[in-house]
Amino acid sequence: MKKQNIQLGKHGFRLAMTVMVVAMTASAPVGAAEGPTAPAGGHGLAAFMGSYDASRDGVVTREEYDTVRKQRFVAADVNRDGWLSEEEYVAEYEGRLKQQYAGKAQDERYASSIKQAHVRFKILDTDKDGKLTVEEDIAIAEKTFKQNDKNGDGKVDQADGAKP
Repeated sequence: MKKQNIQLGKHGFRLAMTVMVVAMTASAPVGAAEGPTAPAGGHGLAAFMGSYDASRDGVVTREEYDTVRKQRFVAADVNRDGWLSEEEYVAEYEGRLKQQYAGKAQDERYASSIKQAHVRFKILDTDKDGKLTVEEDIAIAEKTFKQNDKNGDGKVDQADGAKP
């Protein structure tokens, strides 16, 4: 059998990798008891838990949080250059959003979430060079975990949502 060499180009390669990641995540059985329940997240404690509680035990440890974030960063870096372009960042988020919308029609909220992902990239890219580096990602991870771990016990759970 003759081996074919297919040239996709930079954008074609990214699109192919994005399709592959989306297909892989969409193929998980519905109701599978592993991984976050709301991978695209949102705002508030419930969204944080839904996005990072991979073990579904009601607790997000720092290790669990860091592992999920690292997996997402690596998956998004489709060209393996060690940083994320806005296109890579948004494509990875959209893959998780599509997973969260499985079986539902994409609506105005979906479109708004994609627009917000572009805005979020510009905020996270603190040196404004068009690249989200591992260091920039870690910096926001530190801040976000601390904001959600309101009682400072090193984990995020329902106790962090309790009013004093």
